[in-house]
Amino acid sequence: MLRKLVLPAFLLLGMNANAADDDFFQSTGLIGIEAGYMGTEYQAYDGTYDVNGNKIMTQESTSSLSLGLKMGAESEFYRAFVEGRWWSTSDYNDAITIGGALQYLIPLNNKMNIFLGVNGGGLNVKSEFDPYAGVDAGMNFDLNDNLGLEVGTRYSHVFIEDDEPEKIDHFYQLYVSVIFKFHNDY
Repeated sequence: MLRKLVLPAFLLLGMNANAADDDFFQSTGLIGIEAGYMGTEYQAYDGTYDVNGNKIMTQESTSSLSLGLKMGAESEFYRAFVEGRWWSTSDYNDAITIGGALQYLIPLNNKMNIFLGVNGGGLNVKSEFDPYAGVDAGMNFDLNDNLGLEVGTRYSHVFIEDDEPEKIDHFYQLYVSVIFKFHNDY
């Protein structure tokens, strides 16, 4: 399912790559502070074994609040971020993601746009990093030239083995970010 979503996202991201060649490298620096609701599906060991002696794993879900920080740049049709977020639950303790996102911007007017993107990176649970990849979407609202508000959602699949206990299988998030903008030509 994830592969079916990622390929069309990359094609959409490339649609306007040459549309504004003169303005492509004129970008705005961005720093975002994020708060959200994080939901996860994770594998839990139920303490029993099957007839072959393999651990029996169950799928569990949990949710918590999350905090994040992202830094990046924005051009007319694209945004790129290096980002990290943290959340904690009693089920598997702390979780941290460190990764990046590439987003395609669809302007609605001069103060608002919709974004569609892809994300990926590493998820740390119990001192081990597992790779993840996913998609995100949302809306940006420019409050003024130096400040914006972003409302978004993301879904990411984590690449783990089927028998690893207390490992997150996938996560999804609803979030709000305050985005500080720095205007320069880079």
